[in-house]
Amino acid sequence: MRQTILSFLRRATGTAQLRQQVVLLEEEVARLLQAPRGQATSPSNPALERLARHADFPLQAWWERSLWEPVVQLAVRDHVRPGDIAFDVGANAGAFAMQMSRQAGPRGTICAFEASPRIIGRTQHNLLQAACHNVTLYHRAIWHRSGDFVHIAEGSHLNDRVESGAGGIPVPTLALDDFIAATGLMPSFIKMDIEGAELDALRGSPRLIAEGRPIMALEQAPDDMRCHELLTAAGYLAVDLGSYKRITRGEDFANPTGVNNVLFVPEEQTAASPYFDSRQELVAKLEAGAFTRDAAGGARLAQPMELPAGRYLVRADFSAQGRDNEVYAGVDADGETVFRYHTFTAFMAECYRDWVVQLDRPGRIEPFLRFLNGRDATLDWRGAEVIRLPAFDSVAPPLVF
Repeated sequence: MRQTILSFLRRATGTAQLRQQVVLLEEEVARLLQAPRGQATSPSNPALERLARHADFPLQAWWERSLWEPVVQLAVRDHVRPGDIAFDVGANAGAFAMQMSRQAGPRGTICAFEASPRIIGRTQHNLLQAACHNVTLYHRAIWHRSGDFVHIAEGSHLNDRVESGAGGIPVPTLALDDFIAATGLMPSFIKMDIEGAELDALRGSPRLIAEGRPIMALEQAPDDMRCHELLTAAGYLAVDLGSYKRITRGEDFANPTGVNNVLFVPEEQTAASPYFDSRQELVAKLEAGAFTRDAAGGARLAQPMELPAGRYLVRADFSAQGRDNEVYAGVDADGETVFRYHTFTAFMAECYRDWVVQLDRPGRIEPFLRFLNGRDATLDWRGAEVIRLPAFDSVAPPLVF
C-alpha cells in the first residue's frame, strides 16, 4: 500500500513546488503507516499541514447557494453569458471561476490565475471537485511584464500578496497582453482581486484595455485611486458594487476605509448598463422597533417583509465599536440566507452596512445581524431602509447555472 501511494505521488510531480509537497507527504505517509494500529497521529511538520490540506476553505457544491463576496457574484451573474471568455485574476479558492464556468457553459472559456503557492492547491482541488471542465488554471502572478519572478507573502486568511523580500518559492509573472497574444483569448469580463497588485496588472494590459474593452470588477481602496485614474483615462466609468453609487473620486465611496469592489464599464457601454441608471426607489424605512433583539444584542426584522422579484439595496443603520466579537449580517429570504457579510461589529458598521439582494421570485425578507461569538455593548441598531433598483428589472438571470 505504501509503495502504491508513494509511486502515485512521484508520478504526479512536475515542478519544484510539487516535488517539495510530495517529499513532505511521503514523510507523513510513511510516519502514519508505521504508527501502531489505533494510535492517534498528528502532522509533525507545519509546512506539511499548510501545503497538503487542500480541503481547507472548501467551496459549496455548484448547485448550492454561495455567499462568497455576493456583490461580486451579482456582477458575474449579470455579465457572463453562454459562450463567453472570462478571466478570474486572483482566483483564490476558485469560487468565481466556478461561477463563471457554470454561466459560460460548454462553449465558454474561463482562464483563472492564482499566484500563491499556498493557495493554488486549494484552487485546483475545488475546481476539479466542481467538474469545471472549461476552466484552465494558471499558477502565475499577473504583472506589468512577463518573465520576472515575485515572492508571495502569506496573509492572515487566504489573502496572500506580492511582497518584496518575502520568502518561499519565486512565482513567475505574466502580463495579460502577452497571454492574450499567445492564446488568442480576448475576455469580455474580468474579475480582478490580487491584494494590491491590480495597478501592475493593468499596466501590463494596455492592448486589452484599448482593444478588448472588457467589463471589469476590481478590488480598490478609497485611498488609492490609481487604478481608477488609469481606467477612466482609458474611457471607463466606475460604480461601487457595494452601494451602486457612481465613483468619480475617493470621497464617493460609502465606506472610507478598507477595500471596495468596483465595476468598471467602457463609457460606450454604460448607456445600456443598469449599473449606471441612478434610479433608486425607497420601498420601506424600518425603524429600530420593527426588529427583535436577542440576548447577545443581535437584531432581526420581527415580521418578514413581502417583496416582488427584483434587485434591492438594504441599507442598515447602526454604529458599533466592538472588535472582539464575530457576527453575521445580511438578509434572509423565505428562510434562506441570500446575502451575508462576516466580520466583527466595528468593521461591519464602518464598511458593510449596504446589502445588495437579488430576488428572482417574490419573497419574504428579513434583514438581520447575529452574533456568533461575543457581544458588543456599544452596538446601536437604528433600523434599515429597503431600496428598489428598478433598472435591473430588465436584466435576465443566467439561463443555466
